[in-house]
Amino acid sequence: MASTAPCHTKAFPDDAPFLARMGSLEVRLATSDEEKRAAWALRHRVFVAERGLALHPAGLETDRFDPFCDHVIVRDLAHRGPGGLPPVVGTYRALRPEKAVEGFYADAEFDLAPLFARHGGLRFCEVGRSCVARPHRTKRTLEALWRGLFVYARRHGIDVYFGAASFPGTDPAPHAMALSWLCHNAAHPHWSAPARPAGAVAMDRIAPAAIDARAALRDMPPLLRGYLRIGAHVGRTAYIDPVFSTIDVLVLAPLANAPILWRRRFETLTGEGFDNRGAPVGIAPDML
Repeated sequence: MASTAPCHTKAFPDDAPFLARMGSLEVRLATSDEEKRAAWALRHRVFVAERGLALHPAGLETDRFDPFCDHVIVRDLAHRGPGGLPPVVGTYRALRPEKAVEGFYADAEFDLAPLFARHGGLRFCEVGRSCVARPHRTKRTLEALWRGLFVYARRHGIDVYFGAASFPGTDPAPHAMALSWLCHNAAHPHWSAPARPAGAVAMDRIAPAAIDARAALRDMPPLLRGYLRIGAHVGRTAYIDPVFSTIDVLVLAPLANAPILWRRRFETLTGEGFDNRGAPVGIAPDML
């Protein structure tokens, strides 16, 4: 059985592509055009083909922000794909503030400027286009992604990760329970940014007393539940994205707010930690 013990990264320089290892899953930065294309092809399968949207002729999902992003990939070393290389089974992209020459993707949907102004002493990094191949959609793969996120944050002095979490479809009614729970339990006035008026939709759709918390959490994307585990906050309004046919919620994860046990678990990767600056969202572990 492959080991799942953390692979310490302290000995690796900050520009090394390797980030973390969990059993046969290796998390690294894409350094070659081939690796980046593999990530974009996975994004195309998940975000385009699986949703029945119009297929891109090249079979790649990419946009104008990709050239400025670091592309994190998860490879399964236990398997071999085309060309004999380990397949890319997960990916996300990270856009640091010094690289955001075209701005941030989420700024088209949410007014981020006041948020950044309120927290001028913190470094924000946008993460997005997170996806996992269907056979690897397990807690183990998400755990590997989180290890990579933590190490990347330590290397680049990231204080807060932010990005959009997406619910399928453009009708908020089927997600009323989840959206309402988020609005009443995870929104915070200091960690929020309003949705742009063109696509804004209210999240406060059900009275707090009528919300079924377990049903609400079951309806949420797994990645969003993962963010909530580490004390993430959300905005109070969502945004309807007509291109991807999704309802997007702004998620902000101040890493210093994560529960102590979570931080200690991941700090073993680097030997460094984050100062605790606040309190996380309280969610019973058996509900996530």
